[in-house]
Amino acid sequence: MFKKTLLGAAIATATMAAGTANAYVIGEPNDANVEVYGIVSISAVDYGSKKFNDAGEEVTEDGIVFENESRVGFRAAKAMTDDVEAFVQIESGWVLDEGAKLGNRDTFVGMRGDDWGSVRFGRMLTPMYELVDWPYSASNLSMTFDRGWRAGERFNFDRKSQMARYDSPFFSDVVKFSLAAGNGSSNDKDSNFFGGSISVTPLDQLTLHAAFELAEDTKFDTINKVDLIGDTEGYFAGFEFRMTDNWNLHGAYKTGDFEANEAGGAYREREIDAFSIQTNYYMGNMNFRLGYADQDGKTDKESDKTLDFTTVSGEFGYSFNSVYTFLRIAQHSGTYRTGNGYAGTDYDDLMVRVGTEWTF
Repeated sequence: MFKKTLLGAAIATATMAAGTANAYVIGEPNDANVEVYGIVSISAVDYGSKKFNDAGEEVTEDGIVFENESRVGFRAAKAMTDDVEAFVQIESGWVLDEGAKLGNRDTFVGMRGDDWGSVRFGRMLTPMYELVDWPYSASNLSMTFDRGWRAGERFNFDRKSQMARYDSPFFSDVVKFSLAAGNGSSNDKDSNFFGGSISVTPLDQLTLHAAFELAEDTKFDTINKVDLIGDTEGYFAGFEFRMTDNWNLHGAYKTGDFEANEAGGAYREREIDAFSIQTNYYMGNMNFRLGYADQDGKTDKESDKTLDFTTVSGEFGYSFNSVYTFLRIAQHSGTYRTGNGYAGTDYDDLMVRVGTEWTF
């Protein structure tokens, strides 16, 4: 009752104040530009993957799953001055068994201007991962080229909360860059990350990309219930070459390094190198894509086959009035980790995916 009475008094006071000559109002209720947007994305996929026990014996095989990557978001913007605009975005997506939480994807607030770029605070992609993710990991090349989801290969973050990011304008239609910083894998003063990227378009047909990411005191792996904490470095370089209006070629290389803070864990150092290359050819409403990705790595300066992966991918898609429907086939080769995380079983899994995507 006390809270209701206090709220009622506050509303009454605000209402009376609005009628005075010196009324103080925070913003206007209906002068912001608000947009509801989203992507419909769902597919049926058979990864063709098997599970093995510690002895390397096959025990089960995965079945067909429906992956719902649909997402919806809200954007709003409000002019602060003639040159500065405040904006916000709240987005949800990747619908799992328990559904999708609002704000689990890019959700941030910021300010921007045509002349100086934008600054954002909140949850979003890091500059390096934004390049790793697209277009260089398209058509499920991510199973080899984008492996930050797997313990022991987290040389860069993907989407981070508690992050500040600056994005420059496109200077002279040639160059733009981004810088970001935030907490690492924990909310600790010694756990931090820093990253940046730059894109240069020297010719209309060519765009070059470079990026880096550094993290301190970050949780990298867990072996036998013991966490490996240390520092990581990640570097990226890529290119987009538009040979004709309907034919392009993409290629990228990335490298990462981890060094544990203390000796005595399962390992002290780990490093990886990976590359991807793909080509797209558009013919009317049809799209053809071929891609190849490869990764290899070392643990404590020795070759480690549990870090070696390859993916060969092909995709055929057709756009029905902007509703893109596709068939994607990919061959994933590598080594399953079993036992203590070192011994493994080789595999060659054939993935088949059929899906559809469209925006609103």
